[in-house]
Amino acid sequence: MIRYLALATFLFFGMAVSFSQGGAQKAKAKEKDKDIEVKATLTKDDPKDAKRGGPSQSHMVRLKKGKTYTIDMVSSEVDSFLRLHDPKGTELAEDDDSGGDLNSRIIFACNADGEYKIVCTTFGGDMKGGAYTLTVKVSGAATTPTSAHTQMIGKDAPALSADFAVNGTPRKLADFKGKVVLLHFFDIRSSESAKLQEELAKWKKKYNDKGLTIVGVTFYTSDINQNLGFNPETGAVTTVTKADRKSDQALIKAYANYNKIDHLLLALPKKEAETVYDAYGVNGTPQVVVIDRKGSVRLIDVGGAKSADFVEIELKKVLGDK
Repeated sequence: MIRYLALATFLFFGMAVSFSQGGAQKAKAKEKDKDIEVKATLTKDDPKDAKRGGPSQSHMVRLKKGKTYTIDMVSSEVDSFLRLHDPKGTELAEDDDSGGDLNSRIIFACNADGEYKIVCTTFGGDMKGGAYTLTVKVSGAATTPTSAHTQMIGKDAPALSADFAVNGTPRKLADFKGKVVLLHFFDIRSSESAKLQEELAKWKKKYNDKGLTIVGVTFYTSDINQNLGFNPETGAVTTVTKADRKSDQALIKAYANYNKIDHLLLALPKKEAETVYDAYGVNGTPQVVVIDRKGSVRLIDVGGAKSADFVEIELKKVLGDK
């Protein structure tokens, strides 16, 4: 199940890597600028990943400015999930299925020398774990890769169908035929998703009469073994002992009320979410998709509130099309 952003990293074949529970594993290589392969196994004794809930292992590697790196996590036993952090600990990218099947891939154009952390875990929070192979390959000077997102531009927007809604009734994307649709893939755990809500509210007020429909899309967190609640006074997401789709629906309602969201929010059950998130290449939240009146994808953006001006420029163009 593809879930979030794509970037990347670098390692070396012949590298000795040791695993120690609870901390990042530091890898050292005798040669520079060579590919690396690490074979390991996730177990129930590994640290629990804070976001996905399954066992996780971390690998520390040094990357060079000006080089592009491809990181792959391949496994036939787990639904692979990769995360990349910069030397300061900031998350740069995460990915589920960009490597094909249940394999993860991150492509990263490095802009600063330093020691980066690669986190290997599972998408669905499966504590059973399993064997995997991590490879990091250097591909020379940094280039701008053709992404799954760029390949979607101009093509028909993939279908989606929800079973729960806030501020309306469960809908299908086909129900909005003839309108300009802005899909907003969000996660109630994401602070960046919450920040973007302010911009969405402005756009709804400004362009609603011109044919814009804003639709938020999310999934049930209990489907990935995340038992979450919501503090309606502070807006904080909390951990609870038990959760199901009914409690998740109450959570989404509370999130909408706290953030004063008045556009349509849709929740997708697990199988539908897997299909839809894969189809739209959702590697990070928030992700915005602008769809024109003919049903074609015109823009995919993952910059959140920081790229709001850029998104609005494209919105104006699409709304102006007849």
